[in-house]
Amino acid sequence: MLIKLFTVYVYLQAVICGCGPDKRNSNFERLKKDYQVSIDQIGRLDARISESSGLARASDSTFLTHADGGTLNELYLFNLKGQWLQTIPLPLPNTDWEELTQDKKGNLFIGNFGNNGNLRRDLTIYKLAEKDLSIKDTLAFSFADQQEFPPPRRRQHYDLEAFFYHTDSLYLFSKSRALRSITKLYKLPVSGAISALEPLQQLQVKSPVTAADIAPDTSTFALLGYGRLYLFKRADATLNFNGKRYCLPLGRTGQAEAILYLSPQQLLISNENGKLYLITLRPKK
Repeated sequence: MLIKLFTVYVYLQAVICGCGPDKRNSNFERLKKDYQVSIDQIGRLDARISESSGLARASDSTFLTHADGGTLNELYLFNLKGQWLQTIPLPLPNTDWEELTQDKKGNLFIGNFGNNGNLRRDLTIYKLAEKDLSIKDTLAFSFADQQEFPPPRRRQHYDLEAFFYHTDSLYLFSKSRALRSITKLYKLPVSGAISALEPLQQLQVKSPVTAADIAPDTSTFALLGYGRLYLFKRADATLNFNGKRYCLPLGRTGQAEAILYLSPQQLLISNENGKLYLITLRPKK
């Protein structure tokens, strides 16, 4: 109950506060300064898909999603209108599935790492084969900077709902449960060579991070928050927060928890009520 009340508080704060720059740290610019932006609802997920907590491509016109903890260990295949096409049961525990991503070969990664109470010591990512979704690997990891389970509320920065694949590694973005929200960036090689992850960077944000994806051309990456989209332009070959960064208020998109680039200019997001939105970003000349 307390977690639900906190989520409502954070979402209302996001809607009311908008995306003004945080002079103490983040200094996000408004996305509409440099981009023409449209946000359109394009569909609604079939009632057989109880929730959408992660998104991945199955083909050019079909997509995969899943629900989070406390639900069945299933993937759901659907199209852009939200029409249900198939339910795919998996022989994997769903402690708290929170995110999907894919590598360049189409192998799928499921993040079984939701950590609302900052208590878990069994954070895992499942790697599934592209053709038949058979289990190829299980990556177990921990946060090297977390010493308390749980830490005091003001230091509860170890929930996790967002990651994507890039160049042989998974990039993870933590979700704060503290009132002063930050996101920490971690890097996990898919080889499993490192299991205790040190934070590479951290960034103050006004909305806890619920999903992430990188553009097909890798020039930008996006983080989704309650009521906000954060967009990062890469400044160099390293993936970090150092480039130009933008914030877009999302208005009435609700508790959105999944995001997927369809092209460098278009992103698909879904919310917990099953609504599908298309965000189109056109650079201004």
